[in-house]
Amino acid sequence: MSELVTKGLCKTYGQKAQVQALRGVDIRIRQGEYVAIVGPSGSGKSTLLNQLALLDKPTSGEYFVDGVETTALSDRQRARVRSDRFAFIFQSFHLLAGRNVRNNVALGTLYRGLSEAKRNTLADQALDFVGLAHKADVDVAVLSGGERQRVAIARAITSRVSVLFADEPTGNLDSASSNAIMDVLEKLNRSGVTVVVVTHDSQVANRARRRLRVVDGEVTEEAPRTSGNETQELAVQEPLGQPSTLKFTECLKDVWASLRAKPSRTAALVGAVALGVGLALTTIGLAQTASGQVSDLFDAQRNSRVTMSVSGLEATSPAAEQAQSTQSLARVRGLAGVKAASTLIGHNPVAASGRPGEARTPSTELVGLVGGKVPAKLFHTTNGSGAVKTIEDGQVLVGKRLASDIKLGPLMADPVIWVKGRPLNVVGIIDDAGLQVKMLSALTCTETTAAELSKQTYAAVEIKVQPGAGEQVARQAPAAWIPAAERVNVTAPPDPKGMREQIETNLKTMLATLTGVTLLAAVLMLTNTMTTSVFQRAGEFGLRRAIGARKKHVAALVLTEAVITGIMGGIIGSYLAVLAILGVTIARAWQPVLDMRLIPPTILAGALVGLVGGAIATWRASQIQPSDALRS
Repeated sequence: MSELVTKGLCKTYGQKAQVQALRGVDIRIRQGEYVAIVGPSGSGKSTLLNQLALLDKPTSGEYFVDGVETTALSDRQRARVRSDRFAFIFQSFHLLAGRNVRNNVALGTLYRGLSEAKRNTLADQALDFVGLAHKADVDVAVLSGGERQRVAIARAITSRVSVLFADEPTGNLDSASSNAIMDVLEKLNRSGVTVVVVTHDSQVANRARRRLRVVDGEVTEEAPRTSGNETQELAVQEPLGQPSTLKFTECLKDVWASLRAKPSRTAALVGAVALGVGLALTTIGLAQTASGQVSDLFDAQRNSRVTMSVSGLEATSPAAEQAQSTQSLARVRGLAGVKAASTLIGHNPVAASGRPGEARTPSTELVGLVGGKVPAKLFHTTNGSGAVKTIEDGQVLVGKRLASDIKLGPLMADPVIWVKGRPLNVVGIIDDAGLQVKMLSALTCTETTAAELSKQTYAAVEIKVQPGAGEQVARQAPAAWIPAAERVNVTAPPDPKGMREQIETNLKTMLATLTGVTLLAAVLMLTNTMTTSVFQRAGEFGLRRAIGARKKHVAALVLTEAVITGIMGGIIGSYLAVLAILGVTIARAWQPVLDMRLIPPTILAGALVGLVGGAIATWRASQIQPSDALRS
């Protein structure tokens, strides 16, 4: 049994411009009464109901429920009293969209610590009571206004509480539906339930046995419809379960139902997380892949080329003879770490043309190749069907730039280059000459042929070395090539190990920054989306608070939604990241590098993004006052 007693109850709103919504209210409502609260708009009717239903706290005065003074109760204690004693019906129904009728009704006992099976059984019994058992599996979106209000009544009575508060229960209904709702309320009252109705409708008020009129915050008693001895004092069943209690498994089921009920909202939340963690994993994977490409590139080119050169040699000097000697070249090739070597002799520029007798300025570089061998490891050449391995006297290789300048014909036509009236048969094109970039704009022939056409100007050796052997070969090669030379110029690319590490470090730093930015963006997107969602769901959270949910229950709902959303986003983001990495690497012809052990941490990162992103929304949801939320 529940008896509600107020003594000098006052409620004041505002700080500077205060509005006194209730003024010294003294009323007593006994178990089994049917009370209507009437009065003009803005008179304080809903404020009084919020006080009686423990949805709001008074400014002063006392309020007793079953003899227990409630104004000093904590939020948890007030939630327990609401869960044990009160049920609610509102003008706006506050049904959860996207869920069926049974699920909405079962929400009334969610915070009683009952199992889903038991809650569904109670929901079916309540639906049978209001005449909607046949629509238990129907989505609430297809119900009429009257049917929705009957669902709200079923939700209220499924918890078997002793007091039912109804705020304008017929405000949005036609007369037929209104009469049906009032019949149900009278049926409840006859079973012993206390019914307190706030209404503007005189017909609804006339159905009550007692009327309280509120005008300017003051409450007066109107003459009862009949004698007070009609008050129902029947035994009311005790509520099942524990007040204001939520099982973890039921919380998870409720969260999953909430996520399924709003697929577009859930997709937006999951998409925000998936975008953030997906971009993060993509940047990490591309960083690893790019790092591998940088390493491969540097390892392939690291100290792979060494060039020696000497100029100003007398043609008959020992140094000049050693520079052109095949024995000297053999000594260089025999050094540890040398993969290939070739001696090149530079000559004065010559005039070259594609036709005999054509006058041209002597501007074409001429290079003599000692021995006539064209090492494929040093020079990339083509003769139309493959690489050129050797050239003979009277033959010439044309650099690709020179070939373009002189408009050299196709190699299959056996083109000829004329130099000083002498025809040279073109046997191939040089596409890549390593560090000898001049050869791309030069004619390369045997040294014998070159010596007949122009005077020597310098001698050089192009060397291909094993990775890591560049510095050693650069020290040993000059003595092996020209022991008699006073000085040999050696060009060896600096060991790029440090450069590689610096590039890799810079690349990782840049990508790590991008990763952090994307994760931050995901957190902000999720925070914004969830906070907006909380505002949109204020009525739902207000309803949950009214039927017994504590702040921590609402917080757990929102935070669990955020974490599950984060996990789902992490899984989807990981999958999309792998596809993105494969797409980029395939397009770039790279070797994909991705540590698959990063995927579980990525999913956990999604959960963390959900946790952090949902923190503000969780706090806002827990601060929602049921009286404000339900009124809005």
